[in-house]
Amino acid sequence: MDASSTSPLLRPSSPASNVCPSPALYPGACPSLDARSERSVSTPSTISSRSASSSSAHSDSGRRKNGYMRPQGTAFSDSARNRDSVMSLGSIAHMQYYFARTGLLDGKGGQYAKPKKGVRQLDTNVAIYTTSEDGLVESPKDDSEEWSEPIMLPPTVSTYAYKEPNVQPPPELPMLRRQLREALDDAQKVLEESAEGVSYDDATREAIVESVRAPTNPDEPPIAQGWHEIMGLHLLDIITLAIRAAKTYYTSHPHPQQLYAIQSERKIRGDLYEVLDVLKRAAAREFRGGVKDEERAGIKSWIDSINDLMSQEQSREQEEQASRDSCAWRQGDWTGREREREWLFMCSFDTNSDALPAWTESTPEGPSPFLQALQSGLRLVQLHNEMVRRSERPFGEIKTFFTDVAKPYRCAENLRFWSKAAELRWETLLSFNVLHVVHGKDEDAWKQFDETIFKWCQGVREEISKEWAEAERSA
Repeated sequence: MDASSTSPLLRPSSPASNVCPSPALYPGACPSLDARSERSVSTPSTISSRSASSSSAHSDSGRRKNGYMRPQGTAFSDSARNRDSVMSLGSIAHMQYYFARTGLLDGKGGQYAKPKKGVRQLDTNVAIYTTSEDGLVESPKDDSEEWSEPIMLPPTVSTYAYKEPNVQPPPELPMLRRQLREALDDAQKVLEESAEGVSYDDATREAIVESVRAPTNPDEPPIAQGWHEIMGLHLLDIITLAIRAAKTYYTSHPHPQQLYAIQSERKIRGDLYEVLDVLKRAAAREFRGGVKDEERAGIKSWIDSINDLMSQEQSREQEEQASRDSCAWRQGDWTGREREREWLFMCSFDTNSDALPAWTESTPEGPSPFLQALQSGLRLVQLHNEMVRRSERPFGEIKTFFTDVAKPYRCAENLRFWSKAAELRWETLLSFNVLHVVHGKDEDAWKQFDETIFKWCQGVREEISKEWAEAERSA
């Protein structure tokens, strides 16, 4: 065995007797510090950094409480951009900034909320600390004045400037009709002049040239054009204005179904595309040789069809107005004859070949012929649709119903369709037993059905009378 392994460690010199002992230097003499002890030991550097971080945190919390640092670069999501209620906030940044300025971030009113009962108030003698370059320092406090929260600034104005679109109301029907007729007259005049070869004076010729001259660079001379091309471009401008007026008349018409009853929408669109195709072919060849006879005939045919359409529409309006004036149920005293008035109201809209029976009361032996004619619900559905078409608000028509009423369930479905349409279109709530009416075995069911029809007639008649009166006043 080696002598050095058994002999104690030799030191060159021994310390003095008054020196305090120090930890052992050989390995294992002092146990290593664990995580808990490391956290408990603080060096001067960690103390200073921790104080600085707590100071900055306290300062940041103070700024967040008394004011809000507005974030940058925020935006709404795609789903939020499609909602006007969200976009009126301006941005997420503005919304947060608004909440911070009004104290809403502190919860339920912030510092403006009244203290609840039983909650102990903070001691105002507690020292208040603020941050500075040297660290936390106590804020000076005047004992004579009570400390209070700083006054919050008023809420800011939204940064999202939403401009309400200024949409002009469409012109009334007489104005649309007048503009279309003037445009068609101008088109007819230019078309006749191009066919007859009318000679113009110098002033008219110059005005036509100026009206069709394409905008070019002012420094460049205008392009020389032939007279046929100039007249073709002039015709193209006038016919295009007429086509635009016709399109405006179709799209802005208050009752387009009246037009489609005279001429189908497909036919109207087809005529517009045909005349545009004629103009396109003539412009493609640069109007060489003038306007051809077949091209002129196609344009004239379209102009005549539009004039005929408006003439038929006006004649139908006159017939409808005469029919409205002849309705006896619109005016007069009907006291004691209420059912007769409603029967006349239904007869004025009845399009069935068989006349509607008189509205008489049912007897114990069975229902009246009037109720038997309406038992299947088919005639009630047809009356509803006709009233909708002739009203000033043509919507809510019953599209699906049964015409073959040999089965009882089909009659029941027609009655249900009619009852629901009365609620949706005329805002008249009807309540009766459909199955009892279809089978016709209950005397009370017929009485209830009679009262339901009377209630429906009253509601529809009042609304249609009001609509017609308003239309006559605005005409």
